Amino acid sequence: MQVVDAEGVELGYVSAEDDRFLAIAEGPAGKLMLSRRYVANASDRVVLRGASREMFTNLNVVDSLGEFVGIVRDTMEAVNILDGLIVEDEGGEMVTVLLEDIRAIDEWVDLELTAEDLYEKQGG
Repeated sequence: MQVVDAEGVELGYVSAEDDRFLAIAEGPAGKLMLSRRYVANASDRVVLRGASREMFTNLNVVDSLGEFVGIVRDTMEAVNILDGLIVEDEGGEMVTVLLEDIRAIDEWVDLELTAEDLYEKQGG
């Protein structure tokens, strides 16, 4: 089942689900666990409560070690597909986080990688 935000921006397809999360695979997400708190309805497709940009902005981001990385400031989209999040780190730098590098989105964003690995992917 396809997962889209309220503006029709695709996050991927549901591959599994439980009481708290939808596992989203295929599409831009490697395997993203998305909290059901963001779901408005699910019939022929899952529609989220709002635009990705509005729902995810200001969420804290932590790395795979549980260390604070920064705060979501914006989303990256290409042709109505969510590609990732733009995160402002503690130093005020903007860092790109691809959906494939996100483990879960609930009360905060959990990354699959360490902050060090994230910065290496940025080229520095």
